Amino acid sequence: MSQDGTSQETKRGLRPWLKVLLGVSLALNLAVVGLGAGAAWRFRDGPPMAEGPPMLGRFVFKDLGRKEIRRLLREGSAATGGAPDRRRAEMGQVIALIKAETLDVPAMNAVLDAHIVETSAFMRSVVQAWGQRLEGMSLKDRRRLADRMQRRMEHDPHHSRRSHDDFHEGRRGDLSD
Repeated sequence: MSQDGTSQETKRGLRPWLKVLLGVSLALNLAVVGLGAGAAWRFRDGPPMAEGPPMLGRFVFKDLGRKEIRRLLREGSAATGGAPDRRRAEMGQVIALIKAETLDVPAMNAVLDAHIVETSAFMRSVVQAWGQRLEGMSLKDRRRLADRMQRRMEHDPHHSRRSHDDFHEGRRGDLSD
């Protein structure tokens, strides 16, 4: 003990490793609080709302299901060459046209028109497949599908898990009670 009644250890203060440990702990605590505050600030208004009623095409795609859409894509790309290769070639053409010294608008329009024709052909095949699906449904199943469409149009599915599940129920083809 020294003359003023304190030990030598308390005069020395905190050990250096303890200062580092407390500094790291403080930094981690501030990081966690910052992440929480940032997330709360970012999502303070909830999920973004879609403008207006949902697109019919989106409903049709979800109702048909991923497997059927992929099958239609494969069929369409078999007739016109591989879809990934065609998309890459289109993008290459557009990039080259945009980078050119002078913009060749007719050539750009030709590439985009060809893309529209391909997309339109695919959409026609989707519409035909969905029409066949509807023809194979009973009146009861069609009405349930129409009710799901109505609920989807009236309510945003992000607000209610139940309406989200009801909407996706038809994708699995399980329409029975």
